Amino acid sequence: MIKHIYLGFLNGIDETEGWRWYLRYHSKEVMRFFGPWLRRYETFKVLPPPPEAKPFGAVGGYFTELWYTSIEEFNEAKAAQRPYTFPEWVKQSPPEAIAAAKTIVPVMPTEDFLGKEPTPEEKHILRWCRSIKYPQGVTLADGEEWYLKVHSQEVKQQIGLLRYVSHRNLNPSPINTPWVRTEELWYEDFKTWHRAVIESPPKYTSPPWGNIAPFMDIASVFIGYKPFVDFLRDNPLIP
Repeated sequence: MIKHIYLGFLNGIDETEGWRWYLRYHSKEVMRFFGPWLRRYETFKVLPPPPEAKPFGAVGGYFTELWYTSIEEFNEAKAAQRPYTFPEWVKQSPPEAIAAAKTIVPVMPTEDFLGKEPTPEEKHILRWCRSIKYPQGVTLADGEEWYLKVHSQEVKQQIGLLRYVSHRNLNPSPINTPWVRTEELWYEDFKTWHRAVIESPPKYTSPPWGNIAPFMDIASVFIGYKPFVDFLRDNPLIP
């Protein structure tokens, strides 16, 4: 099973105007065009990122996941080729307004660095979702060697980190995307995140290509555990 991810959807667009268009038109067209192939269609409202998260490419907007049984069904649905209705303010916006990052990844993580998942009913969950790519000139093999054997092993030492998983982007991918992975790091709240990432992070080993953290190109969002709207089950009110 795979999921098509839009990270930072409608970032920078007026919230009321963007959400109204999304509910009235775009989500309806998605359901009409390829709803029969969808297993899940969930949108999360992004939590306002703290200023300290800016070096990690943190953006606002929304985070959407569309699940399919297989890549064959995604291709059959032709999700990336449909004639969607876009208002003028979307057409005139930078590409980042449609999504800071778009990827297709397996639903199940390709790596689970901690090997555990907390029970959401027992504590609050803050999910930090990050799409990553290696800097220009760094080969995929070199980037993955450092990420898997060095960086991830140091990241998982963060104080208060509850879950740390990574999804390797499908290769070849049916969509044109420069992103290599989408990963999730879970914390209990922003205070815990700040302590783990800003105040008392582990000592990180610089990669061969440079020593300026965070060492990779990143686009990220902060979301809660449950979606804002589940389009296959909910009937949201249109503002």
